[in-house]
Amino acid sequence: MSSLTVSKLRRVIEVARGERRADLVIKNAQIVNVITEEILEGDIAICDDLIAGVGSYSGIREINADGLFAVPGLIDAHTHIEMSMLTVSEFARIVVPAGTTCVVADPHEIANVLGRKGVELMLEEAKRTPLRLYCQVPSSVPSSHLETSGAEINVEDVVYLQKLEGVIGLAEMMNFPGVINAEEEVLQKIVSSRRTVDGHAPGLRGKELNAYISAGIGSDHECTSLEEAEEKLRLGMWVMIREGSAARNLNSLKGIAGNRHTMLVTDGDRSVRDIIEQGYLDHVFRRAVEEGIDEIKALQMLTINPAEYFGIKAGAITPSRYADIILVENLREFRVKRVISGGKEPKFEHFKYPEFAKNTVRASRVTEDDLRISGTGYARIIEVYDGEIVTGESVERVDGVDVSRDVLKAVVVERHRGSGRIGKAYVRGFGFKRGAVAQTIAHDAHNIVAVGAEDRDICTAVNRVIELQGGIVVVDEHVKAELPLPVAGIMSDERAEIVAEKLQMVEEAIWNLGCELRSPIITLSFIALPVIPKLKVTDLGLIDVEKFTVAEVYSRSRASTS
Repeated sequence: MSSLTVSKLRRVIEVARGERRADLVIKNAQIVNVITEEILEGDIAICDDLIAGVGSYSGIREINADGLFAVPGLIDAHTHIEMSMLTVSEFARIVVPAGTTCVVADPHEIANVLGRKGVELMLEEAKRTPLRLYCQVPSSVPSSHLETSGAEINVEDVVYLQKLEGVIGLAEMMNFPGVINAEEEVLQKIVSSRRTVDGHAPGLRGKELNAYISAGIGSDHECTSLEEAEEKLRLGMWVMIREGSAARNLNSLKGIAGNRHTMLVTDGDRSVRDIIEQGYLDHVFRRAVEEGIDEIKALQMLTINPAEYFGIKAGAITPSRYADIILVENLREFRVKRVISGGKEPKFEHFKYPEFAKNTVRASRVTEDDLRISGTGYARIIEVYDGEIVTGESVERVDGVDVSRDVLKAVVVERHRGSGRIGKAYVRGFGFKRGAVAQTIAHDAHNIVAVGAEDRDICTAVNRVIELQGGIVVVDEHVKAELPLPVAGIMSDERAEIVAEKLQMVEEAIWNLGCELRSPIITLSFIALPVIPKLKVTDLGLIDVEKFTVAEVYSRSRASTS
């Protein structure tokens, strides 16, 4: 994101007037105008990283786009890059050639581990990529007092980070009760935001929704029903329709798709395997077309709409905007032939993370004695559901793990401060007949979360994760597969293709244990998130999310658990 100077502006104007040859001209393109919803043939003149003119131009360098459609570079209005398990550099290397040239990122995953230093690292790395990355300051780090994170983002951090280049607002305000109840620190974070404040308010309706929006919350990406989305639109919110690998809301919300206050986003929910095999926003575009959405309307949701919401000088092929242009052979199929990002064809380089970002697991080795759950009688069991991040609850007589009833053990080992805290619970839904899996991807604090049928295997998996300084490990008596994630315990420093290959081996090893979940890693990562109902487990123990308290696993009677 280069700065605009008088001399640069003068050159742009001279190119636009036709008095100076452009640095680059894309000739004879079928230009998709997402503002007027037209397709017109013409040339696109580029000076430095800006579009100078659209019409008939000559350039020092020219690209013949005869027979190709020119569309604005795609913009992901809400994502968490860390959840791809890739660094920004590797993420850019696989998404930019497929047409995504800009993302608005909420780096709250790395912020939960490294605080504002983690946010600064991602911004620094992004400068070395052709991906235009805008950052919003994480608003809820940690997500609550019911888990131990590696860092926090307080009001002072929000003020500091808002001053950095590329920061454009406050990220999803997950603490919507804090907004509605006008809590002091929450309001201070909101008023400290320079620009947009994004929302996160699943199911919020009526006067409480009015109160939430009245605080200046501009968007929401958690709608799952058309009625909820329509109410939020009527009250002035921009609705982000999520279409990821696990959470897919496009089908249920397509009734509002095409409204100029709607956007298509991934919410970070695209695995590295899916990105490589299916695509990123190009895949989301194709999904929208499959759902019957007009292709130009779908493009608007991925270009001009997010650009206007965030005030980004991209999202359309018009003078003065960034020269982020995609040439595609077939508009509906979105077959990308060439990418221009910031006026140039993209080049990629590797970014080396400092050691402090790669040595973040400070937990001690665990033993089987550490994992024992004391008590007898009726136990509260976390019920997980395939493709859902919400959990349920059942209450049954339990005397330890019982694979015949799919009652497994789940543990969370605090890994940031060396406290030795281990939360323990019972869980149903993973279906393991044997073995265990442990990982340092555990929303939002990213402690070590594990589930298994044998304490011995859980210990082996957890201790191997500690040795790796982060990652995912599957054990069946011995380590069967592993994916090291040394950068903050949540990202790999290897190439995307290698990460995808190791991820496939990990998932296959998990399925071999008897698990039938489509996304077991994602499901496991969310059983530790204490702000999504109903039961969760953190390093503090079993969490009753609805009561927002730490709960006992065992009770003497079924009735006393309620």
